[in-house]
Amino acid sequence: MGIHDLRRRCAAVLAATLLTPGPAPAHSLAYAVGTANWSFTGPGQVIAPNTTTTAFSKPANQRLIISFAAECSVDAPAGYNFAWLDIDIVLLNAAGAVVFTAPPTVGSGDAFCSADGVAGFGGYSGSAVLASVPFNFPAGTYRAQVRARLNAGATGGWLGQREIVVSL
Repeated sequence: MGIHDLRRRCAAVLAATLLTPGPAPAHSLAYAVGTANWSFTGPGQVIAPNTTTTAFSKPANQRLIISFAAECSVDAPAGYNFAWLDIDIVLLNAAGAVVFTAPPTVGSGDAFCSADGVAGFGGYSGSAVLASVPFNFPAGTYRAQVRARLNAGATGGWLGQREIVVSL
């Protein structure tokens, strides 16, 4: 193969690379970060500190992707290896009321992390979830927030470093 053939092939590969559409870049709308460890006990759903984003505008006919990642652990009595902590990612309106819970985080059936069967906190893990808000959800100004809940005999939940990001 001569130098001219090599140049033509390189030019063809470069042109194909430049003309091939790639993935659309995500556009971040809002985020929140918590760096301090946080633990909670008791029944009911609680707001995880430092997981409420600043206000953002959801455009009409645009889907939102919300990602949440955190270090996580569950405290449960010895032998309770099915106890878990679940989260709900919710949208709040301007008044702070919940107007939407983003799937797949709806309800208590989605374990974000679980106990390891040993008494006390253990089995620390890095967990993450992607949730979505459909394109036909009304345009407007919202904030996203994470709420946590204990299930199936869990006596305590723990979240370490955590981050929530809302993107188009």
